[in-house]
Amino acid sequence: MQTINIQVGSDNQQILNDLLVTKVKNQNCGLTTEHYSIKNSFGTGEIFCWNFDGLMLIKREVEFHHDIKINGFFEKDSLLLSFLVKGEKKIYVSEPQIELVQEEMESCITFVNTTNGYIFYPRKTLIHEIIIKISDTFIQKHQLANSFPIYKNFSIENLKENFSNHLDYKTQSIINEILSDDKKGLLKRLFLESKVLELLMLQFENEKKGMNNSTVVKKIYLAKDLIKNNLDVQFSIHELSRKVYLNEFQLKKEFKNNFGVTIFEFASHERMIAAKDLLLTSSKPIYEIAELVGYKNPTHFTAAFKKTEGITPKKFRKENL
Repeated sequence: MQTINIQVGSDNQQILNDLLVTKVKNQNCGLTTEHYSIKNSFGTGEIFCWNFDGLMLIKREVEFHHDIKINGFFEKDSLLLSFLVKGEKKIYVSEPQIELVQEEMESCITFVNTTNGYIFYPRKTLIHEIIIKISDTFIQKHQLANSFPIYKNFSIENLKENFSNHLDYKTQSIINEILSDDKKGLLKRLFLESKVLELLMLQFENEKKGMNNSTVVKKIYLAKDLIKNNLDVQFSIHELSRKVYLNEFQLKKEFKNNFGVTIFEFASHERMIAAKDLLLTSSKPIYEIAELVGYKNPTHFTAAFKKTEGITPKKFRKENL
């Protein structure tokens, strides 16, 4: 399979010429805005870049026809935040040799020096990501240097320790705001600055709580997967806590912090999604569907379904087939 290699110079001009079509480039109220689309021969999608006062924020919503490897240099002396909402990518650093994979719904925060390496995006994979590069100007303006032990106290080997952190619910909400926002000019600049400070605050709080890369977060995601993959079983909080080896209070608290809903709300939502799918794609009777989504009593299932959807399962099937 062909891999497209793109060489990035210090001014990033080559990648712009080879990969992108410039749609907008302007400056307003101290905010430089750049908007590019991917050339048809390479893929589809758009890239936005905002730059002001030592802060650069890049939004990528792209899908490539080929594997893409962008070779070159990382930004010099920058605090880097990477939030990958969809897709996956690989980051390779040559000296010392380190290869890292960032997957969907993961983030990282690290300090990067100038170093050789590349970023690899796999073909036919939808990429939604936010990259934030923060220089000394922004750090000093907001007096952030002492808040982040990683800032300028970094060896490239430490990059592994600051990678692959799950996006919690609060972080997801902020990232979704950035991805969907359409402000311009001064309002855009103020919006981006406030959201970056919010993200930095959350990263700092997570570091203090020891949540990044911790076994606690992994256990929370395990609990989520157990529920989603076993909808026919109505786990109690006690049963879930024993299965993931986490006390009940912490399980409930961190589940809500990470996903924005309680365990009960998440399980109920997933059951209704599965029930609607079965009602529309199978001829199974209502009582059997009820059992498959964790309701031993069909009457309880019908009541729960009606409360959520506004109509009974039978009527839902009839109206949508």
